[in-house]
Amino acid sequence: MRRQPMANTGFPPAVRAIIQERSGGLCERCGYVQGVEIHHRRPRGMGGTTRESTNTASNGVLLCVECHRWVESHRTDALLEGFLVLQIDSPLRAAIRYRRKYLYLDDVGNLVEKAA
Repeated sequence: MRRQPMANTGFPPAVRAIIQERSGGLCERCGYVQGVEIHHRRPRGMGGTTRESTNTASNGVLLCVECHRWVESHRTDALLEGFLVLQIDSPLRAAIRYRRKYLYLDDVGNLVEKAA
């Protein structure tokens, strides 16, 4: 039986640059510590995915080690804060608690305020 090749699940260099610029190099959750890890808001899943929106800037956030650990350890709270997005949802339509303020991320590096 022949296996399917695994999908490339990493962010391309151009998208990594957008995320890095948007964040200013700081963690996009706490805003105090240098961000070192890009986290997929909508998880890639076992073996990766071929969905186009998986490796877009709206699906990625730069996190410090401590905040990334928090997201992975507090998944229900991370979902409520938008650091995790359900598979059925789009990262573009999921607000995120970005440095204590709810915003939307787009795919070109903009932060858009959530309507009141």
